[in-house]
Amino acid sequence: MSKNTTTPRELPDYKLQMNLQALLHTHFGHPEFRPGQHTVVEHVHGGNNALVVMPTGHGKSLCYQLPALSRGGTTIVVSPLIALMKDQVDTLHRKNISATLINSTISYTERQHRIQQMIKGEYRMVYVAPERFNERFMASVAQTDVRMLAIDEAHCISQWGHDFRPDYLRIGEVRSALGNIPTIALTATATPDVQDDILKQLGMQDARRFITGFDRENLRLDVMIMRTPGAKHMAIPSVVRDLPALVYCATRKNVEAVTETLRQAGHSVAAYHAGIPHNTRKRVQEDFMSGRLPLVVATNAFGMGVDKANIRSIVHFDLPGTLEAYYQEIGRAGRDGKPATATLMFRPADRSLQEFFIQGAHPPAGQVHVVYDLLRGQNENPIWWNAEEIARRTGNETRLIQSCLSVLQQFGLIARTSTRNQDNDELVFGLQLRNPERDLELTEAQMAERRHHAFAQLEKMVAYGKAPCQRHAVLKYFGETPTWERCGRCTGCDSGQPMVVEARSISDRELESVRKVLACMARMRRPFSTSLIAKVVTGSKDKTVRTFGFDQLSTWGILSGWSQARVERLLGAMEEAALIEGILTSKDIRGSARTWKNLALTEHGRSVMRGDVTDVSMSIPKPAHQNPTTSFDPTEANDGVVDEDLLAHLRQTRYRLAQDDAVPAYVVASNRTLNAIAALRPTSIDALSTVHGMGRKRLTRYGDELIDAVRGWTRC
Repeated sequence: MSKNTTTPRELPDYKLQMNLQALLHTHFGHPEFRPGQHTVVEHVHGGNNALVVMPTGHGKSLCYQLPALSRGGTTIVVSPLIALMKDQVDTLHRKNISATLINSTISYTERQHRIQQMIKGEYRMVYVAPERFNERFMASVAQTDVRMLAIDEAHCISQWGHDFRPDYLRIGEVRSALGNIPTIALTATATPDVQDDILKQLGMQDARRFITGFDRENLRLDVMIMRTPGAKHMAIPSVVRDLPALVYCATRKNVEAVTETLRQAGHSVAAYHAGIPHNTRKRVQEDFMSGRLPLVVATNAFGMGVDKANIRSIVHFDLPGTLEAYYQEIGRAGRDGKPATATLMFRPADRSLQEFFIQGAHPPAGQVHVVYDLLRGQNENPIWWNAEEIARRTGNETRLIQSCLSVLQQFGLIARTSTRNQDNDELVFGLQLRNPERDLELTEAQMAERRHHAFAQLEKMVAYGKAPCQRHAVLKYFGETPTWERCGRCTGCDSGQPMVVEARSISDRELESVRKVLACMARMRRPFSTSLIAKVVTGSKDKTVRTFGFDQLSTWGILSGWSQARVERLLGAMEEAALIEGILTSKDIRGSARTWKNLALTEHGRSVMRGDVTDVSMSIPKPAHQNPTTSFDPTEANDGVVDEDLLAHLRQTRYRLAQDDAVPAYVVASNRTLNAIAALRPTSIDALSTVHGMGRKRLTRYGDELIDAVRGWTRC
């Protein structure tokens, strides 16, 4: 593929020197640029590369649409969603600007017609999905007067972004094939690390970065602390009282359940997720945009193509996986500049669902090699198999195979392809080996790095829910330093929490307790989990402690008067004080990659343990008061992710405990409680205390054993 070398056609209505201000008024109807737009437009109009990080609703689209007109020729716009393309093209048509989209929703004949029109220069902007850049399409692009490349939702190109899409990795090659023409990459959310990765993948490290402020003054950030899923369902009807509103859920099951809850409460509401027929989804989106439908409950598939200015409320029923994803989604509220509210229904235990997603998205490297070797061993290319067929041939679950195929796409080894069945004209999907001779260079260490990064992002999302100022936490995450100490428009500020919990010099008695924990960790000889360290320190006799022989240590039970939960809170404070540090560990357990955090001593911690340092500053946490009425309903919370192997393991543990105490099994835990434990997967006493049926007596008698059963299965 080579860059088109034909002389650019000068179009009299779009002279390159046309005044940008006049162009803004003539075609877009705006008297002035919004803050941050003019500098970007001028830079790109001059033929320079740019990375634009601008919050949703601040006018990113104009930053490439206006230069597309001023520079003449054709601009190729890469966009990830069909709905997003259609919305943009429809908007341009209303402004009498020639634009089109080329994707799988239009017939082959119509696609060919639009491609021919593109070659003739009939379109100022052509919107395509990243997977469109096959050899045939690139041959047509080479005949087109392409003067600029615009990449929307550019965070999709980074493996560290919240919505990484393998097809985006090809755009760097496409840009190179086009002779590295002027390029603008745009996204609403990108941390400094993601920005670096975007520019590296596109081969334009020299691009100027335009970072517009992330602070949305009209958007109130609320966090509702929820103890149970049932409490969420009880609260949700009143949370969405300000309409129009969007409610985001992490799973299709929750979308359906929340929709039914709202419908029974009298709301006019509809569900939206990938399992709903396309025509129904299309109607839901159109009704919401037109105002006929005031409320939609959806997965994150809804919203990227929605530019509705008057959304008053956005609610997250489930915990998102990253702050990037969360900020992008809440940025759809209040685009008209009027007050709007973003509410996170925050239940710390909900992180287990995101952990499940992380584990599934990062399969063991060995499994990826198995799938690639199978594909390379076939005598055809493309291979007309789907994930279900590969799962059958390898004896694995379809979800695991899908993850493996995604990784192979990321490495540029395979591409998804399709053809039409000549008998019934239906699409048949398959896999194209892009270079069958190329080996897969992937190690478990690389997969572990990706897993660890995802877990670190989840930790930051959880920290947001507990922050003393939510807006401050967001701005700090994206690399901005607020000029104010408190925003006064979030739950954290309402609570009056201090922005910084001042560390103090701890007393001799407190120092003695800290040194005892450090000494115990040192005698355990290597990093272990928070829960296991707490068990050894408090003198637990559970199976894991005995298996490692920790009950024989001189430090076993060194804080026997303490509860395990209290020790876990102390360990958290010690980590904040840099006496210990968290180390993420990954292992392949029964063909599934598992990741968990262990704690290790730092050099500072060793100095304190030895007595070389005696003046220690830290924040000693106050004992937490448990709410005995807290309950957990597994019928609403398991989201279909209860593992039958784990449930069987818990049943065996319950049977053994019942036999040891000569009591019926239900005395240890009811079936409902056992199912809840399998859904929640608690790995600490605090987490187990939220499970329905786990009262004080059961927690004291059987809590450690049940937690150990979960940790033994998850290796956490």
